[in-house]
Amino acid sequence: MIAMRQIDQILRKELENRQKNNPAYSLRSFAKYLEISPAALSQLMSGKRGISVKRLSKIIEKLSLPPSELKSLIRTKGERNTTTLKEDNFKLISEWYHFGILSLGELKNCKSDPRWIAKRLNIPVGTANEALQRLERMGIIQVKDGRFKQVTPPLKTTSDIPSSTIRAYHKSILGLAQNKIEAVDVKEREYSALTMAINTKNLQKAKKLTDEYKEEMLQLLEQGTLDEVYQLSIQLFPLSVKET
Repeated sequence: MIAMRQIDQILRKELENRQKNNPAYSLRSFAKYLEISPAALSQLMSGKRGISVKRLSKIIEKLSLPPSELKSLIRTKGERNTTTLKEDNFKLISEWYHFGILSLGELKNCKSDPRWIAKRLNIPVGTANEALQRLERMGIIQVKDGRFKQVTPPLKTTSDIPSSTIRAYHKSILGLAQNKIEAVDVKEREYSALTMAINTKNLQKAKKLTDEYKEEMLQLLEQGTLDEVYQLSIQLFPLSVKET
């Protein structure tokens, strides 16, 4: 599995650096240097095209990047480069709309205008503005030319550690899910539930399987042109009360 988003960031940064040194340097020139077609490079940088390990290895070599860079971009199933937030940092952005804003940054028509963000997420303009500035101050996003994008790897929190902040975050997501049942047409959402008797010794394996499932969903839903922001929530919890 190849980390396409990180490849996109590497290529864009390299092209920007070359254009700073030579304003006339074009994407066509960059493609020629990398020995691929301009159309293929454009599609690769927009997430519309995949890449083979062999081709990626040649690009890494062309850019004089260390071999370790190639290894970091090729991961086994279920793995993804991420940034783990400490609780103090997560507390600053624990309101759900911060992560909604990060996802909005991947849309083709993304705008750094707080009014646009507020309309897309159905939140007050002031709230959108404060959240956008907070994400920028924390170095999570970069605002440029009327757009913004996340410049860190995907964020995650610690797991299996008691945290009032993380609990509050999940409560807010569950509240959103409850509201969307009535607000969103059934064709545009998917709610399902499964009640089962389980062997609790398999819970850790179930959590790992859930992580792999989420990764596969990301790979599927991030293909092509991104046009909306969705929230995927998976709940697995004991429905029965232990006997005493």
